[in-house]
Amino acid sequence: MTSQSKTTARQAVFAAYKRCGWPKTGVHILRHSAASRMLNAGVPMKQIADILRHRSIDTSMIYTKVDLQRLAAVAMPWPGGAA
Repeated sequence: MTSQSKTTARQAVFAAYKRCGWPKTGVHILRHSAASRMLNAGVPMKQIADILRHRSIDTSMIYTKVDLQRLAAVAMPWPGGAA
């Protein structure tokens, strides 16, 4: 992607944020969202890395987030109750 293409893409994202009334944040939030959604949909990490154009799965793992609601549904209660 050329520098001009990156600038154009960034400007389009910021314009969309403005239309939604969202604060102007970095465009990487879209990469994080896409990676997390793909992981939640069962897409293998290798495929997510390929889509994000990462050479390493470890790099792609930075973009995925833990779904706390799903985790809470399977978590065992803390022994002795909440601290």
